[in-house]
This record gives sequence, structure tokens and C-alpha cells, in this order.
Amino acid sequence: MKKIIVAGAGHAGLAAAAKLAENGFDVTVIEKNSRSAMGHDWEDRFDFSLLSEITGKDTAGFPAGSWRYRGDCAFLSPAKRKKIEIFYDETTRQKVMWRKPLLDMLIENAEEKGAKILFDTEILSPVCEETGVKGVATALGEFTGDIVIDSAGAFSPVKKNLPDSFGIDKEIKRGDLFYGWRAYFNKLTPEMPKTPFEVYLYHEGEQGLSWCCTNENTVDILIGRIDKFGQEKIDEQLAIFRKDHPWIGDEIINGGQYGIIPVRKPLTLMVANGYAAAGDSAFMTMPMNGMGIDLSLNAGRILAETLIKNAGTGYTAEVLWEYNKRFHIEYGAFASKNEGLKNALLSIPSQGVDFLFENDVIQSSDLSGAGKNMNFKVLMGKFARGMKNPKYFFAIVNGLIKGGAASSLYAKPPVNFDRAEIDKWSKAIESKRIEIL
Repeated sequence: MKKIIVAGAGHAGLAAAAKLAENGFDVTVIEKNSRSAMGHDWEDRFDFSLLSEITGKDTAGFPAGSWRYRGDCAFLSPAKRKKIEIFYDETTRQKVMWRKPLLDMLIENAEEKGAKILFDTEILSPVCEETGVKGVATALGEFTGDIVIDSAGAFSPVKKNLPDSFGIDKEIKRGDLFYGWRAYFNKLTPEMPKTPFEVYLYHEGEQGLSWCCTNENTVDILIGRIDKFGQEKIDEQLAIFRKDHPWIGDEIINGGQYGIIPVRKPLTLMVANGYAAAGDSAFMTMPMNGMGIDLSLNAGRILAETLIKNAGTGYTAEVLWEYNKRFHIEYGAFASKNEGLKNALLSIPSQGVDFLFENDVIQSSDLSGAGKNMNFKVLMGKFARGMKNPKYFFAIVNGLIKGGAASSLYAKPPVNFDRAEIDKWSKAIESKRIEIL
């Protein structure tokens, strides 16, 4: 029987653990937090059908009050002079779910399928042999197995301490992470804006975004930047929000927490002998908005399928490359597409973003679909309007082009695990990155 060590009870790790345990593998999940401390006290959007597929429960079987439909959306320019509205119908209306019930469902499902989960157990580092990973070191001792699935987050102590010779990128650059503070405040009046979910790009002229989402009984406030901030910034931003939204109360009903969210393209190489990264440890999020639950759940599924298919072999990098390659073809290429647009937006001053909004160079299709609507007619319209200020226009076009080029490269990874070819492919992708100063 193959022995699986899952480092961290993240979405990807729990999805893989359940499927592997169900298929007869000996699975141990090691998590530093206590059972009661799992999950942020806020909501997130993802494809509910994935959770139903993993747990066998439809929305009627989800915990009562754990999810809802979110209202229509508006993106506001930094100066708040232009608003781009996005309206949904009943087929496209977004669903959101509280993080804690979501993780409860994934944990319970993994345990029901036979996985063992050790809470309150901090992972210190990987246990490596000369050629690969054989386990993890914890405060309780070493845990060894045939493979370590790294689901321990963006600052994973497993990935961070891998030998450089494995070739897995451990560098975090400015703009790769989003520092956010989020709270749900009591609502003072029945007020409901036309577009309840308001997203502010370059909020108050600072690199990042904020939002104000007016719900039936609460107001969800996010303050986010690409650099760390403290209570003084939170108080300043809340005062601004309350001036424009007088129905925001002072009582925090949920949240009031900081979170660190990866907002960069996925790792190109995420496997080594006896090791596979998934979820935030592999930066599996959408760069424009930081959403990664869908990507993580799918990664857990693909990784488990790869391990089950190759159960009669050793879990070498050559075998695990099948997971790496398949994820990028099916999901990584799409996920990487909007990093160019995101980094380009964060690399120009706020007045440049105002220009792009106010001259319809950035439209709803760019913000909701990360540049999917890019036919000739659309591009010519953008060109005509954007050339009123070529500097800002070409900065965004460059972002869209580089994002598209990176996406195309992700979709064509090397067929086999060949480090020379993988390094060449990874460098080609990295050359498309726009640096944020």
C-alpha cells in the first residue's frame, strides 16, 4: 500500500487525500492549526459542482446558511469618475460560500473516506534524500512516505526548504502576494445599491484594490494592497468607506482578519522525486482576483488520479510530470493569462488607470474575463480611444500581449520530464512577466 503524506489541510490536499484514501492508499494529513481554527471567517466564490463531485452532496446537502448568491458587480476607477457595471442572469449569477463550512465539508469527507488528519502539528521542513523527498519533519518527529503532497500554502516550509537543485521556484516577488484585511460590519439601514458588489481598483491611489459588498444584513469590506499595512491604514480606509456608504455600522459581525493571497501565475515546475505541490504552495490562483479554490480542487483531483494510475511505480519526477503537465494544459494556461494585465495595471500611476477606464480602453470583458474579448473590431476600438494617451495604452496592450504569450506557453509544456527542456520552457514563460516597481 502506497503511503501518502499531505503537508497542510488546504483545499487541494484535502481533495487529493479523500480520493486517495477512498482508493486504498494510506493517507496522513498534517496540519499546524487546530481543528476549530481552520479557515478564514469570510466567503469565497468557486464552482460548487466541484465540491459536490468531491463530497457527493449537492447544495441541498450543504450546511444551512453556508452559501448565498452574490449581487451584481461594479468596478470603479481610482478617481471614482467611471464605473464599469457587470450584471448577471440566473445562469451566471455568482455563488459564494463561507470558508469554514467549506473546509469542514472537505475535512469530514477526507476522514470519512479513510484519511487520517493530525491537527496542531507544525511542519518544520521536508526530509530529503540526495535525489528526492521522503517525508516531513515536525515537532512530533518525522513522517515518511512514498510522496509528500505539499498543500501548506504560499509560505510552505516544505517548498521553502527544498534543495535548489530540484529547480522549483521559491522566489516571491513584489506583487506576487496580496495583503488583505476583511470584515463584515452590521448594516444600519435597508439600503441596497444598484450594484451591491463594488470593487475599487488602485483604491485611493495605492497599488491594490478594495471592495464594499452590501448584503442583506451586513456590509463586507475588503482592504487590500500589494504591500503590508497596519491598523492606521484600516481606520483611514474605513472612514472613507463610511463617508460614501453611511449604512456601514461599527460592529464587526464576521471576519476582522488579515489574509495573504497569492496573485501570480502558477509555478511552472511543481514536482520532484517524491514531491508534488498543489494549491497555494504552487500559486494556483487567478492573478487578477486571487481566487484559487476551483484550481486547487481540480489540482487535487488530477494529482490523485495520477498517483492512482501509477500506483505500481515509484513516484519519481518523471511519473509526477504527468500531473504537472496535465494541470497546466487544462487550467494553468488559463490561470496565467491575466497576470500580464494585473501587473501592467499595477505598474502605471493611478491617473493612468483613470484614463483607461474613462476612455473605455478597459471594459467589462477585460475585468470579468481577463481580456477574452480581443477580436479585431474590439482591438481597433481600443486603439482609437487609447491613442489619446499612448503611454498608458501601450502599457496595457503590452500586459495583454505578454499575458497571452505566457498562457500559450503554459499550454505547451515539454512532453516528458527533461530538466533542460523544462528550464528552457520556464525561462520563456518568466520572460513574459512585467515587473512591478
